[in-house]
Amino acid sequence: MRAKVKQKILKTVDKLVEYNETLEKFRGSSKYLFDKILRECNKLVDEIDISDCSFEEDEALGEYKKLINSPEYDADLIKKALDVFFQQIQEENEIYRVLFLPYKYSMWDSFASIFEAAKEDENCEAYVMPIPYYDKDQEGNFTEIHDESGSYPDDIGIISWQDNQVDEIDPDVIFIHNPYDGNNRVTSIHPKYYTNKLVCKDRVVIYVPYYVSYTEDKKVMVTMGGAEFYSDYVIMQSEWYKKQFEQILSDYKKSDDDLNDLIAFYDNGNKFVVLGNPKYDKIRSLEKSEYPLRDDWKEKIFDESDNKKFTILLDTTLEILLKQREKTLDKIGDVIDFFEKRDDIALIWRPHPFIKPTLRKMCPELIPTYVKLVDCCKNLDNCIFDDTNDMHTAIAWSDAFMGKYGSMIELYRVTKKPTIMLEIGEKTNFESDGIYDEEVLKANVSNCQVIREKDYGLGNLIDFSMKYHKNEEKNVIKLTDGKKIYDFAIKAAKIKMK
Repeated sequence: MRAKVKQKILKTVDKLVEYNETLEKFRGSSKYLFDKILRECNKLVDEIDISDCSFEEDEALGEYKKLINSPEYDADLIKKALDVFFQQIQEENEIYRVLFLPYKYSMWDSFASIFEAAKEDENCEAYVMPIPYYDKDQEGNFTEIHDESGSYPDDIGIISWQDNQVDEIDPDVIFIHNPYDGNNRVTSIHPKYYTNKLVCKDRVVIYVPYYVSYTEDKKVMVTMGGAEFYSDYVIMQSEWYKKQFEQILSDYKKSDDDLNDLIAFYDNGNKFVVLGNPKYDKIRSLEKSEYPLRDDWKEKIFDESDNKKFTILLDTTLEILLKQREKTLDKIGDVIDFFEKRDDIALIWRPHPFIKPTLRKMCPELIPTYVKLVDCCKNLDNCIFDDTNDMHTAIAWSDAFMGKYGSMIELYRVTKKPTIMLEIGEKTNFESDGIYDEEVLKANVSNCQVIREKDYGLGNLIDFSMKYHKNEEKNVIKLTDGKKIYDFAIKAAKIKMK
């Protein structure tokens, strides 16, 4: 039985118990009040949704209705009949309906382990409905619409946003991972899926960020997109992030009375909940066998003897490109030039998917340089330009990582492979003088810590990374972040229903 149906019936039964006591009180002393309350009892019984009820439950409810309307009113028999119906409903399993609303397939990993936990729960109906999003022009008008429904594998079993409406599905829990609604200057999800249109009194809306961030450097930019105001809960990767979001929310409330009223209206007192992120689950369980290489990739990262080359993954974030524009592109150029001279190693460059449209809108003067770097990377025999929907192939097949801030550096460190924080704006030294403590660096990498170009020089860190061998550990089954988030969501839904 649907959990919300069960809770509604139990509340109705509680009301009927009260009415029965009142009927007994007025029976024989006030026909007017007795008849009035009896009409209310009949009305409540008729409003009970019996579509989810068993034959036995339907019969028990019918017996109760027959007894309250009988000329020989018997309070004891009425109480027993209602008790029977109450007990039958109370013993029903509670079925929860959970709806996932992803918009970009490349961000599905922020839902994946929650969805797995939902599928494993026999008392859950889980639905995945990818929603469309629009590009925006410089005036903020919607232009091209994108629907990535076709990118999802068959085993997820998606449903169509064109054929189904959220309110028709009537979910108890909705998971979203787009924080911006209409507030992003480059893209927007379809307006009917803005968060303020999803929230309602008998469902829980939970925002799970599609990103995680490396927070050891306190310069990391922390912002809110807008969905956080309306969501019942926001899942946080760490206590540090929770404090940042709470502070931002507090600052917003002080800055504007209308905003203060809006935030207060949707604030349940425990909006930000530290439960990690499903993206970590995906990285911890990553296996090369799950991500077979395309032939064009294989040609670039394997030599003529079919031996895999040492391969580094280079990440470029929107944040660092917009902050240090030309300097960031200069750094990328230096790295590509280095790999052009080293055909014994390989590079996978994976920039943020929105870099080009963002540059086109915010700093178009950088586009020619960026396009030239992309073309150069694509044309080298040992370099891959990764613009695929899924970053996990690049993470699985690379041996080390280079980048600055962002989501990918935070994820990559969890692989326990060398994860290098680049310095932007400084001269890059690709030479290795061998002056570094290899054991210290090994310990740092094994403990999922980032190692820094500014401390050792990039040449030394590449040299160390080529010598480093990860300790292969047996997979230990642990409680995933996704399972923790799912369990929390069901608990939150139960509380809200009651």
